[in-house]
Amino acid sequence: MFFTYNPFRPIGLKGFLMNKTLTKILALILLITSVIGLCACFEDIDSPNGSSSVVTGTEEKSFKRLSFDYSLYPYFATLTEKEKDIYSLLFEELYKGSQKFECRVEANADDLSKSIDAVLNDHPELFWLDNKYSYTYDPDDGSIKEITFDFYDFADTPEKLHKAKVDMEAKADAVISEARSKTTMVERELCIHDYICQNTAYDEKAPYNQSAYSCLILNKSVCAGYARAFQYLMSRAGFICYYVAGRTEGLNGQVIGGSDESGSHSWNMVLIEGSYYNVDCLWDDTASDTYGSAIYPFFNLTDEAFIYHVRNVMAAGLPKCNDTKYKYSNFFGKTVEAESIVFVDAA
Repeated sequence: MFFTYNPFRPIGLKGFLMNKTLTKILALILLITSVIGLCACFEDIDSPNGSSSVVTGTEEKSFKRLSFDYSLYPYFATLTEKEKDIYSLLFEELYKGSQKFECRVEANADDLSKSIDAVLNDHPELFWLDNKYSYTYDPDDGSIKEITFDFYDFADTPEKLHKAKVDMEAKADAVISEARSKTTMVERELCIHDYICQNTAYDEKAPYNQSAYSCLILNKSVCAGYARAFQYLMSRAGFICYYVAGRTEGLNGQVIGGSDESGSHSWNMVLIEGSYYNVDCLWDDTASDTYGSAIYPFFNLTDEAFIYHVRNVMAAGLPKCNDTKYKYSNFFGKTVEAESIVFVDAA
């Protein structure tokens, strides 16, 4: 008896001879096996919430989706049910340090790409991801089979990853301890904001600059590093804080309504007493450097006042910011306002 097996097609059987008695015995065995197989295929297909089942041929794969609070993980909330399964799988594997793993849920390249973006935007604690990945797929239907992620070199072994986590958590604990000595939530927010601004230099060539690690450990980064560091610290301090991916528009002749790729920029949104506010740590930092002392033109602004900032497609569904109570000048006192800032091109 000979079998041919293609991993992407049902098992096939060809060319065997046997006498009548053996044929009857085999037929009985096959009948029993088929009944058992059918039971296995249809058992628990109506899975409870949080569980998904993928049936392929005579084999069933069950996947239990993790639970993610929409208010804490807003990009997860934007996904389809299938994409939420992929997101959950990605987070589960990446959080435990897996670089290469089987895609145990149904996914194609577009599903995977969108789910990865959502995970990166929701989870700054996955700071060791290099934003690079590859995958194998079934050429017949495009379904993803195995996914491989690149980790930054400071975390490319289990031992180095453990040390990086310890270093980041120690830094976060120190900053948050200082912040919690403040009385109000907005004072705690300002303490974290000021720590980042006072201890980070803008550097386009900073290593790992898409990660909070560049900001908190190396003390140099770009907008993404600033924003993810703020999100990381604020979340650990008990705030609801989002990473916002977008672009700048109307700045130094930039076209209004340009493409998502033009003037790429990142910032944050924070929830305080039921209202959301926009915060841009990097722009406050660079404005302060230029001014010669700490100023807060982009601290806790409404969408209308948050000039030059436009959310990209994925961030467009985030909550509106329309409260002015905790704008810096309304709570702490006079500062230079955003509309007074003059932007000039670097020489």
